[in-house]
Amino acid sequence: MPASITKLAPLIKIIPTKNLDLHPHSNSRLESINQCPTFGVVNGQRQYASNARAMALEAGSTMHEVFAAVRIWQLEYVQKLPKHALATAERIFTLERWQQAKEQAKDAIANRREHLQAVTFAILHSSEWYDDPNDTIRTMNNMELSTIHYIDERLEYMENWPIYVEDKHDPLSRIGIEQTFDVTLVFKDKAQFRYIGTIDGLVQKKATGQWTLDENKTASRLDEGFRLSFDMRHQVTGYCAASTVVFGFPIFNARVTGLKIKPTNRGEDICVVEPSRDENSIRHWAAWLRYTAEMFETYKDDFENAPRFTHSCNRYFRPCSLLPFCVDTPEGRQEQFEQMQEASQSPSEKAVQET
Repeated sequence: MPASITKLAPLIKIIPTKNLDLHPHSNSRLESINQCPTFGVVNGQRQYASNARAMALEAGSTMHEVFAAVRIWQLEYVQKLPKHALATAERIFTLERWQQAKEQAKDAIANRREHLQAVTFAILHSSEWYDDPNDTIRTMNNMELSTIHYIDERLEYMENWPIYVEDKHDPLSRIGIEQTFDVTLVFKDKAQFRYIGTIDGLVQKKATGQWTLDENKTASRLDEGFRLSFDMRHQVTGYCAASTVVFGFPIFNARVTGLKIKPTNRGEDICVVEPSRDENSIRHWAAWLRYTAEMFETYKDDFENAPRFTHSCNRYFRPCSLLPFCVDTPEGRQEQFEQMQEASQSPSEKAVQET
């Protein structure tokens, strides 16, 4: 083993974050560092000023409002907990917006499918989304069609997957819908790393009694590659580990629902996979998190010496946004860095800051 490579100390425990001075690492930020350390450390701090919309991020965030609305509807109309549903809706949408959505759907109350569709469409149309003429995939019409596919998938199985409710007598108790986590990994050598994120849902699989993360993904392709990616993906592992801390009991299972924003009606517009994890998976995830976080800590103030993973310069068949930065001179890179604006916060970073 080369002298420069040392064996990482093992993970000892994961606890709620107490030291807020620790840098918060989200899964998306960690993955960007893995994509390329130079990209990760620069883009995590500074970004080029741009008026262009992040269409994929905006559309994903809008659809996650739909997913949350479906869960809240389930809480009220399937699990018969209207006060819990109202409290959750107020937390996520504001009371006014949720009540307006239900008011717009009142004429469809006699039909479960039509009522849920009317509620979710009202949430869609009251979101901040607006179509861009240059993007014909991420449109309100396509998101409506995707919502219908999602509703048809969920309605059939809601009774078999009840949402976690901490206390059925207390509407303000913890509910398994849109729960933010902020945890700290503690290693044997006393090193600590902060990990943040948002859990889409926590449900119980009635057939087995297993508590299961209920995660949503929007994607342009739902092929075999998409499905198999969750067999080992660190995000699933990390969210299981963090959820165990948040909810106070072991969580080793997940249900991931992939949904196309532009349906093709060819039988692959939605897919569901149920990956599982174990203690060994968590050990490997923790090692990855520490390795990646230490890469950020090492080079966040020294991007000039950060490794460059040039296989990512044209990743996903489009040039990296930092290509002009990296081909510049050292002096030019420093000047560019100073002219960039502060990086926008990820959804997880915003959610943690607001709690």
